[in-house]
Amino acid sequence: MSFDNQQQPLDPNSNLHVTFSPDSSTATTTSKFDDKPNENYSNFYAPLSQSFSANDTIQSQQQNLDELYNSYPTRASFQHNSYGILPPPNEINDQSSSHDSEKVVEVSPNERYVKLNTLLGKGAYKVVYKAIDREEGYEVAWNTMQSMQSPNNKDLEHEIQILKSVRHPNIIAFHDAWYGENEFVFITELMTSGTLREYIRKLAPLPNLKIIKRWSRQILKGLAYLHSHNPPIIHRDIKCDNIFINGAHGEVKIGDMGTAEMKLGKKYTVIGTPEFMAPEMYEEQGYNEKVDIYAFGMCLLEMATGEYPYGECKNAAQIYKKVSAGIKPACLLKVQNPEVLNVIENCLSNEDERMSAQEILEHSFLAVEPDVVLLAADPDNIHLTLQVVFKGMDKLSVKFDFNVETDTAEEVVREMIEEQVLPERYQHHITKEINRILRDIDKPTESEQAEQVRRSVWRRESDIRNELDRTREELNHATDRVHEIEQRCDDFETRARAAENRYRDALRNLRELEELKSPTSLSESGLSDTMSTMSLANGHSQEEREKLVNHILDEYSDDTDISVFVADCAQASHRGADKAHEWARKLQNQDIMTVGDLRDLHDEDWAGIGLTVFALRALKNMLKGKRLAANQQQPLSPPSQPAQSPPPPPSSSLIL
Repeated sequence: MSFDNQQQPLDPNSNLHVTFSPDSSTATTTSKFDDKPNENYSNFYAPLSQSFSANDTIQSQQQNLDELYNSYPTRASFQHNSYGILPPPNEINDQSSSHDSEKVVEVSPNERYVKLNTLLGKGAYKVVYKAIDREEGYEVAWNTMQSMQSPNNKDLEHEIQILKSVRHPNIIAFHDAWYGENEFVFITELMTSGTLREYIRKLAPLPNLKIIKRWSRQILKGLAYLHSHNPPIIHRDIKCDNIFINGAHGEVKIGDMGTAEMKLGKKYTVIGTPEFMAPEMYEEQGYNEKVDIYAFGMCLLEMATGEYPYGECKNAAQIYKKVSAGIKPACLLKVQNPEVLNVIENCLSNEDERMSAQEILEHSFLAVEPDVVLLAADPDNIHLTLQVVFKGMDKLSVKFDFNVETDTAEEVVREMIEEQVLPERYQHHITKEINRILRDIDKPTESEQAEQVRRSVWRRESDIRNELDRTREELNHATDRVHEIEQRCDDFETRARAAENRYRDALRNLRELEELKSPTSLSESGLSDTMSTMSLANGHSQEEREKLVNHILDEYSDDTDISVFVADCAQASHRGADKAHEWARKLQNQDIMTVGDLRDLHDEDWAGIGLTVFALRALKNMLKGKRLAANQQQPLSPPSQPAQSPPPPPSSSLIL
């Protein structure tokens, strides 16, 4: 869409665009600074322009054009975003991050659309805000363009209706438009995932060939739709910055339809971005929809190389000279794929030699690979009916039968190629698709998968139950063993106590024998022999035996050091010094330093000492045995008593 004003004065301070009009209508062109392009400019969109008379020739204007182009600011003088050249940041009231403070600031004339105070982007001639469609309830883009004059209302209404009628999956929807006070407002579909140019940078170093093909097909489908109108609709500013991405689905849409125009004969208005403008747009012979194909070739070049066309040029004047001289962009030499290079060169060729959008779609580089679909199958999935569908080729399809038990994908495809039913270049792809269908058939259905999951869960639960039962049985068995061991410990304790009592009785009898010996009962030599025999039997000398007996029978006082008591206990229970040291250390760790501390312990305190059952019982018996031994000692007979006959020699059971 264009709205051309006549004879606007040139502001010498702007230097943003230049227009010339071979057919007495005004026109504009733009330049690229830095590595990102400006938005296109027409003098409807920009209030400042320069017009030239139709009687002047391009050659006579060349010097003036060079002077104006060379007077452009340097690349570093501009900032860019996906909407075009941006002024310095401090001049933009960007509220895009203040979602909580969004509010309505303007309402459309029909009250359907409301503009919010959220700025989405700002260019040299266009500002975009977020808006709400109150009838449908979704977000849209509120685009405003400054204009000094209002175009003819009938022409405006006609072009608006044309753009509103454009409906295609690969073209951003144009919902409504109207002319306000010195501005043109139009409502479009909102795309927030970024532009194609931004995605090319994200996929650095370069997008792969599969992605380039998918993007190219969608762009060409949109162009084919526009060009198929009667009369054709020319976009006039196809570039990667005007193509938007739906990142969630990989969907590509052509945007910025504000420059589109119906082709009613040859067009002469020069509008667009210099790097993407076909040579005929600079000439006075006029142009048609093939200028969009030229621009698509430049887009494909940027996709394939990652470089902006004519990036070697410093200003629009150099670009204009190269395009007019037929010099292609330097980055064209970096295209590696021969099919991609062939398509680009055709797009950049002369207007009459360029293919249409539909013809490029049918090129071998962009031809869509066929699909293989399953039409029917018997209940056992043995006999299948398959179909190969070639999209974009007049719905060409090949139907064939397939026996899962006797046929293979490789053999069937090879036979169809030999019979010239299928092109050979699709052999690998169709074979792979048939094998994919066979794998999908073997996969269980959702109900079968659910049943398998249920059975798997049941098996896991059963295994867990069995494991719990086994663990419970092992625990019961271990408990029984503990009880058995405790019973054995009690038996051993009883036997140990009985042995200890016998030991004490033997010691007491030995003391009585020594004190009651008489010259008349036993000869001195006989008693000595008996005592010697007992001493030898006990493994001690007479003096050592006396000392041991007296020491054991003595009762320990409360202030006796615990290490002394434990050492005696270990010796009495036939344990070594290392074991005595271990017992003493554990007692001292519990602040038990004397025998009195040990006697003060309650029954529940003994369990927390950390000693073995044997050690605990030995210590307890040692304490109890001392008292018992002290209490059971009988007073010896007085010396005046007549001598009694000595008892018989102690049996071997009393000598320990």
